[in-house]
Amino acid sequence: MKGMDEIFDTVAGLPVHPLVIHFAVVLVPLAALGLIVAVLNTAFRRRFAFAFVVLLAVTVPLAFIAKESGEALSERVGISEQHETLGGTLPIWVAVLLVMSVVWLVIARRDGSVLVRRILGGVVVFTAVQTIVVTLLVGHSGAEATWAKLIGAPAVPSPTQSPTAGPTEPAAGTITTAEVSQHATPDDCWTIIDGAVYDMTPFLNRHPGGSDAIAGLCGGDGTAGFRGQHGSASAPNSQLESLKIGVLATP
Repeated sequence: MKGMDEIFDTVAGLPVHPLVIHFAVVLVPLAALGLIVAVLNTAFRRRFAFAFVVLLAVTVPLAFIAKESGEALSERVGISEQHETLGGTLPIWVAVLLVMSVVWLVIARRDGSVLVRRILGGVVVFTAVQTIVVTLLVGHSGAEATWAKLIGAPAVPSPTQSPTAGPTEPAAGTITTAEVSQHATPDDCWTIIDGAVYDMTPFLNRHPGGSDAIAGLCGGDGTAGFRGQHGSASAPNSQLESLKIGVLATP
């Protein structure tokens, strides 16, 4: 029987997160927009408000699953700090909006104070707008972390091309640990992983987990740090291979 972490990790060999997140980023804004219209339009409220509250209730577990599966996916391929933070707040916003919407709907259907109904309606509209904004930011940050490094990544010269570095840079295949140690800053970052040398400089600010995760590897052997975080995950290893500039010279 699968543990809780495994349930949110993969299904049929595919990561759960991208399968679930698309439902959340579509249904959450749809439900929130419907509630905004229901607050502002009496006729619409009488006909559809309850349906949108039910739809919102459905999105609460979806948002929670998206959060948990996102954390599971980050263990495999890494994830941007911004996306992880925003994803963690989304279930909270959706749950708060659901509670406020239920209270507002109950009050709106009774012959109570008009002022109370308007105040609650205003709270629902404000919370709905905030929930939509958070959902869009979560979707955007996730898409950026996934695709920006692939679409916007600078071209890396192949081993057969002439190196673009200055005359003091070593040729591929003859790089020593001493030479790697001379490239130990975020602006000029080389590292050794499994006996190969990689120029991490162009990828430093594109790393989904933040630049600090790579900065600590600059100028030395980053094998333990890289393998400890990514293991044999295909996406990080594929990206790493595109940054290879040579192999470590034998003593």
